[in-house]
Formats: sequence, structure tokens, C-alpha cells
Amino acid sequence: MNSIYGDWRDYQEAVAAIFRELGCTAAVNARITGARGKHLIDVYVTFRHHGVECSWVIECKLWKKHVEKANVLMLKGIVEDVGADRGIIFCENGFQSGAQDASRHTNILLVTSLEEFKRTVRLDETLTALVCRASDQPGAPLIHAFPNGDQPQHLLSYGGRVFVANWQPGNISVVDPTTKSVESVIHLDNYEIKPNSAERRAIGKYPPGDMACADGKLFVGQIFSEFVLVIDIETQSIVKRITVPGGGEGAIAASPDGGYVYFASNRVNRVLIIDSATYKYQEVDYPTGGRGSMCVLPHPSKPLLYVGIQRGGILGGRSYAGGNCFLATYDLTERRYVGNLYLAELNGGRSDDSTPIFLTYDKEDGCLFAGMFQSQRGICSIDEHGREILANFRFSPNATNKHFPWVDPLSQAPFREKLLSVNRNNCELVTLDKRSGRIENATFLGDAPNGPRAVVVVDDVAIVSYPARQGLIFHDLSAA
Repeated sequence: MNSIYGDWRDYQEAVAAIFRELGCTAAVNARITGARGKHLIDVYVTFRHHGVECSWVIECKLWKKHVEKANVLMLKGIVEDVGADRGIIFCENGFQSGAQDASRHTNILLVTSLEEFKRTVRLDETLTALVCRASDQPGAPLIHAFPNGDQPQHLLSYGGRVFVANWQPGNISVVDPTTKSVESVIHLDNYEIKPNSAERRAIGKYPPGDMACADGKLFVGQIFSEFVLVIDIETQSIVKRITVPGGGEGAIAASPDGGYVYFASNRVNRVLIIDSATYKYQEVDYPTGGRGSMCVLPHPSKPLLYVGIQRGGILGGRSYAGGNCFLATYDLTERRYVGNLYLAELNGGRSDDSTPIFLTYDKEDGCLFAGMFQSQRGICSIDEHGREILANFRFSPNATNKHFPWVDPLSQAPFREKLLSVNRNNCELVTLDKRSGRIENATFLGDAPNGPRAVVVVDDVAIVSYPARQGLIFHDLSAA
């Protein structure tokens, strides 16, 4: 138990003080009348968010034991009875696994560190407009730049918002795509930059990697650190740091029901199956010889997990000189690999050094698309069992791409009967017929170092991150 709080009264007041500092009304030991009776609530918080009155019921447990399942269920009942929007339990000593399970898929948040919550929580409504800038390159679209020069990388669309992982400042911007504004910024962990004798001590921020949402939380691979971070989406507070083998560099995805998060490490040769409520995980080794991963994806309805693996594949019982990348398909029910598909191409008896970098699934046609990095295959269309390449959607270098025979399709997104692809080396967003691979449209995005990075679709708009242009491109698909 944390000894900085004198007793449970001090703990309640400390919790209330945090919310008051955020501009909320926080009543301690409040008596609130619900539909079925009256309740004595440790801290009752009210505030306005985007013009809507919100209320939260908070329990403060300065206990020597873990909070139990019954306590979570009791709070859930109170929240429902008084019509509150959310319930929170603070307990420095933690929660039993049953309590964590009981909070799954609910509006109950469990917090184990009040100090950490205070450091990271945000409730403000301030919107910061992205800065619209024209390009001096003919034909390049407008860029909506981040005011502080952030360099956006990974994108994740969730709940009408877009989470933007900004590598350079080490933060995640929450963007409203309708207003093209930053609603808030989630700051990641700091680290000390140890100086030599001629340098001053400095503090840096770990950059965010891949992201996934599950159970009302954002899971982020924190590059160069030991952790996958867990961030409560509503309060935007860091609620857990999951120490993972090899650290936070890897690919991450969530199960369709939000019960699990899959983390495919790029540092150690295994995938972690993380319970999104308890944060406990199972470790599954890659197939024999498999090394490194940059993409992972669950099947939308079947218990299959696809893992794109950079090295160690075998074709016809033989391993070739070179990369030998492949796709491994893991059956989550049978707990074994049921598919192993060689994706590299051979030239003169040597494998290329390609790697699958992005996976997306087409529910309508029941197939998988794999964007291939450093490969002239372009995008592979693969059967849902992960055993056969159905087609290769190949691209040719354009006038912008003067150095490579491949285009690096780093990110794809389905849109109706189309497939969108960000082709980095060509500096373009391409619209393909998802069945034939025929290019229907190619939009030049501007030529800047390392090109565009990722694409997501919100309604009829494709949103593309462009790190070197320091912003997002909003491309209207209805007009295409």
C-alpha cells in the first residue's frame, strides 16, 4: 500500500483534488439518489464535455488487499442506478484477476496509481486546428500540418477519431477528422539521455509505434522501451505498462471482440496474446527459424491469427540465401500453426530481402492483402487460410521514384470495391480494383524524404500521414 496518503480520508481528498484541478466539480462522501435507492459515494465528479453534462462515480480503496470482483460489480450497479457515465476504482494495491475480468467491456476503469493518473489524465475540450499549407510542387495536395511540427507515422481510426502516432515528439494526437483539429495530445514516457563529458543532461520521449484499441483502451508499442502502454481512451491516462520480452518494437492488433491484443515482436521471435482486462499474456513462438515481424492481424470471425515474418521461411523444404520472408497462420483454438506461406521471390537461386509490412482483410471476398516492403510483388492477395497467393498486384516506379525497382506499399485500406495503398517510394496514394489489382487512380502526394507513411478511411475520406511534410492529407474519395 502506498504510504504517502495518511489514511482513506486523505486518499479521497487527493482523488477529488485532481478532478478539481481539471475543472470538474468533485464532491467527497456525496449522497446521490438513484432509481432504486440512495448511495454514499466516495467522490462524485461532474463536468461538461463538448457541451454535454457528464457524471462519474469514484471509489477510493486505500486497502492492504486487492480489490475483489464483488467490489467492481457493486460499483457497476451504482453507476447504472444513478445514471452515471463512468465508474472508477482507485486502489494502490491493485486488483484481483476476477475484478479485472468483471471490468471487461464495461464503463468501469481500474486505476492502480493515483500519481500516474494525475500525470497523464486529460479532460479539456480545447481544439487546435491543423494548419492548412499549400505545396510548392505542382499537383501536390494541401497538407494539414501539426502546429508544433509533429511528424505523423502510424494511424488508427476509432470511434470517429483518428489516433496519430507522432514519432519525433513522442506523443499521440487525437484528431477530429471532421473539423481537421487536434482534440488532445497524449504524451508518452520520458527517458534520460545520458551525456558524455561535453554534453548537458537531457530528457527525451519514447516514440510511439503500432496501435490497437480494445476494451475502451489504446494499446501502444512504445519504441526503445520495455513496454506496451495501455491508455484509457476516455481519460487519456496511462493505466498500465506491460513489460514485454524484447521491448515495445513490433506489430499490434486487437481481436474483433476486444478481449485480446496481439503483439508480434520484432525483437524476439514470438507473438504475445494479451488479455485486454487482466494484461496477462501467453507467449507463442514463431515457427522454427522465423525472425522478426512488422505486421499481425486476426481474422474478423474465425480463430485465426496472421503473422507476417521477416526471415526464416522455407520453400520446398529448402532455405535460400537472402531474406526468406513468409506468412504464418496460427489457429487460436487449436494453439498451433496451420499455415506457412513463403512470400519472398527468388532470383538466381537467392531470396529477395522483402518483408510483409502491412496486413488487411477483405470481409466481402474472404481474402487477405499483404503489403510487401522492398519487394516487386507489391501487394499479395492471399486466401483466408494463409496457404496460397491468389494474385500479385505489382506496381511500376514512377518519375518520383528514381532509386528503387519497388514502390514500398506501406499501408492499405479497403474502401467499398476498392483497395487504397500508400506507395512510399512513388509518393502516391493508389486506388485499386480489389479483385483484379487494376490501378484506377494514382494521386501524387508531394515529394519529400521517405515519402508518405499510412492511410485510414473515415466515411468517404482517405487520411494519409506524411512525416516529412509534418501533417495529414485529407483525400475526398467521393470526388475520385
